[in-house]
Amino acid sequence: MAKKHYPPSRKKYDQQHPTISIRVNQQLYEQLEELRETTGKSLGDILREALKAQKPSAKRAFDLGYSAAKSRYSVEYRCSVCGGTLVVDSEQEKRAIAQYMREYGWRHTSCGS
Repeated sequence: MAKKHYPPSRKKYDQQHPTISIRVNQQLYEQLEELRETTGKSLGDILREALKAQKPSAKRAFDLGYSAAKSRYSVEYRCSVCGGTLVVDSEQEKRAIAQYMREYGWRHTSCGS
């Protein structure tokens, strides 16, 4: 029987990314599967994290939470010259916005008209 042909790129990939195979008991297998499902990580990522070769999950969770909060709560406006996006983050900008809102009568909706 003839050997199956693999392209050179596949041979190179296999050399640089060797496969490992281990046997575990059923309890450990179920724990690994549960961890994989709840974290969404591959077994390779779990192994790298266990070996401290990958940043812990807390860093990724923090980054995702920070990005979600930033997109939800940051106040942005367009530059009057170039049209680029500016984020309200300086005290001067905050004071100017507060003054504008007072001058134009912004208020709680529950405070009536």
